[in-house]
Amino acid sequence: MNAQEFAKMEKSANEKIKARNRAEAEIKDALARYVKSKTRARSKKAALEKDAAIHAPRFRKLDEYDRRDDIREAYGMGYITESQADKLEDLWDEREELKAMSTDGVYTDLVTECLVQAKQFVAGLFEDEIGEYELTKIAWEKELEESRKLHDQMHEDYKAWKNGWGKYAKADQ
Repeated sequence: MNAQEFAKMEKSANEKIKARNRAEAEIKDALARYVKSKTRARSKKAALEKDAAIHAPRFRKLDEYDRRDDIREAYGMGYITESQADKLEDLWDEREELKAMSTDGVYTDLVTECLVQAKQFVAGLFEDEIGEYELTKIAWEKELEESRKLHDQMHEDYKAWKNGWGKYAKADQ
């Protein structure tokens, strides 16, 4: 890769980094504005109660199970099929995830989940291209440092030659 190609790569990587950072910031701002408007509109307790009421019908199937392991036991005893057990375990995990999100002190709903996922997606954009650029940059910097050392050594040799080999001539005598 020559210097011109590297310069193009660097410009492209910097543009992508800037765009990605801007998109992440915009999503973060949108998320903050959305959460602020939702928490201002109703208390957190009311929001959590409403969300629990919305999700309750979906989780009624889990009422007969006290633990996640009970689902596997019901499958093992033949009370439910493997497919039903898998669906119930997925539902159990989803319910636990919602419980965790609702107890961490942060308002969440489907919109906030979408915005968080969008932010995570944006954070991964251009990862390969930026990584390639960073590796190339490290290689170029190493090559530049080696060139500087060689230049400095050649400069020292030139000065010594110009001065009649000064210290080198004395070393021979």
